[in-house]
Formats: sequence, C-alpha cells, structure tokens
Amino acid sequence: MESGIPVTMQVYAHLVTEGNATFQDIQAAVGCQPSDVEESIRALIDCGLLQGPSDDGQFHAVSPEAARRITLSPLYREFHSLQRTIAETSAALETLTPVYEMHTRTQGAPGLEEVRSLSAVRNLITGLAADAHEEVLTSQPGGPRPEELIRESLAKADSLLRRQVRMRTLYQHSARFCPGTIAYVEHVAGQGAAVRTTVAGFPRILIFDRRVAVLSLHGSGGHGALIARDPSIVETVVQAFEHAWAVATDFPLRYDRATTQSTANEIRSSIVRQLVEGVSDKRIADGLGLSLRSVQRHIAEMMKEIGALNRLHAGYLLHKKLHEGSIVIDSPMDTPRVNPE
Repeated sequence: MESGIPVTMQVYAHLVTEGNATFQDIQAAVGCQPSDVEESIRALIDCGLLQGPSDDGQFHAVSPEAARRITLSPLYREFHSLQRTIAETSAALETLTPVYEMHTRTQGAPGLEEVRSLSAVRNLITGLAADAHEEVLTSQPGGPRPEELIRESLAKADSLLRRQVRMRTLYQHSARFCPGTIAYVEHVAGQGAAVRTTVAGFPRILIFDRRVAVLSLHGSGGHGALIARDPSIVETVVQAFEHAWAVATDFPLRYDRATTQSTANEIRSSIVRQLVEGVSDKRIADGLGLSLRSVQRHIAEMMKEIGALNRLHAGYLLHKKLHEGSIVIDSPMDTPRVNPE
C-alpha cells in the first residue's frame, strides 16, 4: 500500500493498469485490509468507474468520461423533464392571469391576494426570496421562534446574502434572550445582514425588493398571508417598517451585564406604562413578545415593591405615583424608579 494515496485511488489505478482483476488480485496489489478494498470497490461502482464482478470474478475499470455519461445521463433526463414541467405549468398559469386581474378589479381589491394555507405561504415566501435581487426587509414580532423556522430562515438568508441581497431584520427585545435567535443573528450578521430589536410591538412583515409585501392575514390563526403588490400599499408597509427600524437598536452580538440589564429595564418600563393604562396581562404579553407567565411575574414583583393588594390597585398606585412624581420613567432605557415615601 502506497503511503498517502487513498485506497480507492490505488484500486482504480491498479485496474486501469491491469485491465481486469479479481478481488484477491486487487487486495494483494494494494496491500490493505479486505474491508477497505471492498469499500473502495463499492464506491467506484457507485460512481460508474468500475464494473463487475463478472462470472469469473473479474472487475473492469471504466474511463471517467464514460462513467460521467453513464452516471449523469438519468439525472440530465430528469432535469430536462423538470424544466419542461416548470415551463408548461408556468405557461398554463399565465393564461389565467387576465382572468384573475379582471376579477380582482371588479372586487375593488387590485394588487392584493389572500393565501390561507401555511404550506402555500411558506412555498410562496421561498419563491419570492429566490427572485429577490436587491433587498429583503423582515419584521418578526414575538419571542423565541421554533427551531424549525429558524433553520428554514437561515437557509433562505444564506442564499440571499450569497447573492449580495441586502437584508434587514427587526425583532422585539425578548428575542435577545433566545439562544436559537442569537445563533441565527450571529451567523447572518457575519455575512452583512443588519438586525435590530425594539421593545414595542409591530406587525409581521416581509418585503421583497420593495415590490411585494407579505403580511399576516387577519383571522387565519397565523396560517395565512396577505400578499400586496400594489405600489401604494407596498410603500405604506415599507414606511411602517422604516419607522419601527428607526427607533430600534442593534441586536447585541456580545452580552455584558449592562446590556442585559438595559434590555430588561426597557421591557419593565413598557410593562409599567401599559399597567397604568389598564392593558390586560395577555395584551401586554402579546405586544412585548413575552410569555403570559413572564409578564405576570414582572407585575407581581412590581406589586410587591409598591405594596399593591391586586393588579387594579397596582395600576392605581402607579398612576398616582406618576402624577406625584414619586415614580420616574425618564426614557425607554430607564427602569421605573419608585421614590421611598
């Protein structure tokens, strides 16, 4: 056995030189374990570089060019068949475009389309991402996302960033504490994507090249989407995204005590404001992308700090202290401070 040369290459070289050889001949020539020879022979047969064994146990080498034609011909045929299917399906769907456009004009909703199947929405987004050439904007409200969605988003992001498509993504502050999201942001930011977070809630949006906007479809239980292609509607959605982006802060790629405390303080400040306004625990949780349990824990801690008997009493005391100046919320980055009586 020649040191440093893979066994598969030695087996192939021996057969090219000898023309034909049995398993025992090959093993004796390369001088390695039978299992290694057997594995190499299987690999060469799979690649089309080897044929056999014949009735007399002989293996025969095949040229790389012949192997390429033998191995790839079925794939080429399948590829061309898929191309024809894509072209025929596209042409068939194009014939229905005038009918669809005429119907939407009579319904008074040009440039809008409802998609109510989650699988159809995902396929549509995949297609829009593949067609994007300049910029993709996304806003993802809520807290931690399922690992499956993160992996799916990562695959799309990699494809976009490799094509030099600009990406900006907006999350809520609660996403800063999700390990999966942190890993995703570190990966895409390293390739040039920009990611920010904000404490406030915002709609779920995807915008492709400022030509198509995908929004959550109301009443679909999160399984549907509204597709907007009308330039005026898309521009309005873009402006909503830009407004949220302008008040957001960069997703921290490195955490320290001050950064973590600042994020927690901003979330807590928002809870105080909404508690004073009488917003329900459920609405606060939905708006901040937190679990209901997390919001209720924050409220319980605040109630204990100010001596409130219940949630309603807490809202009253906080409202009173705000007007008296004994509770101070200087800015969204400051934690509420209750002055001792």
